[in-house]
Amino acid sequence: MGAKGAVAPRYPITEILVPAPTCQDALDDLPDAEQYDELISSDSVCVGEPTSSLSAYAKEMRCLDSEAWHHGYKRKWDPRLMTASLRTAHTEISRRRFRNTKPAAVEPISRFYKLAASGVSNTLRAGTDSARGAFTSPRPIHYRYDRCVTVREMARLHGFPDWFRFHVTKWHGGRQIGNSVPPPLARAVAVSVREALGVKPASPERTIPLGSPGLLEMDMTEAAAYWSVDVPIAKRDRKSGATKRKQQDIERELARASA
Repeated sequence: MGAKGAVAPRYPITEILVPAPTCQDALDDLPDAEQYDELISSDSVCVGEPTSSLSAYAKEMRCLDSEAWHHGYKRKWDPRLMTASLRTAHTEISRRRFRNTKPAAVEPISRFYKLAASGVSNTLRAGTDSARGAFTSPRPIHYRYDRCVTVREMARLHGFPDWFRFHVTKWHGGRQIGNSVPPPLARAVAVSVREALGVKPASPERTIPLGSPGLLEMDMTEAAAYWSVDVPIAKRDRKSGATKRKQQDIERELARASA
């Protein structure tokens, strides 16, 4: 608001926001996890070189040039390995609902958001801890496949490069991403601080290996013992103990209500 009664002018959103990568830019080059049986029990599989064209964003996530490391240490990693991609066993009922949901809309029963290929992702959240019921935050529905996105696809939407590893479970891997600051946002803030201080950045020459993948398989008790800390899990507050309704029952109730 300016003078009394005046209304600030409205501008098209394209004149305010910097163009951002779309969901398709972020995910289209990743193979469909459901094409690999290995991902039923493992979170990683060798997929080889990309078979589709790469967006500028996908090239950066794959670290295909030196600028993609942004003054950080380069990592020794196998770019042919697709990690953090453990599959989810959806029921056919869920798949049908996902399939019938329009892009950029919310599926009415699960309340999952369906990504739009030409849009951007909704906020990826971490869910609640065990003290508040240990609920997994919903992952969005893929714009092309009748399933929720994988942890690796969440990482792409959040701005994590492909070398970055997460816990092997969907539960902890998704929480790590949901609790994190998106790397592009953190980098933008850091660049502003660096420029304000007049510091000239330098890129390290050394390439460092990734840590032990065994650390990504530990449960909370094992991790606490490894790092010699107390188990950081609060006791769960059990609510009423009501049984969760089945999908078939929910659909029957909705059908009766609309009749």
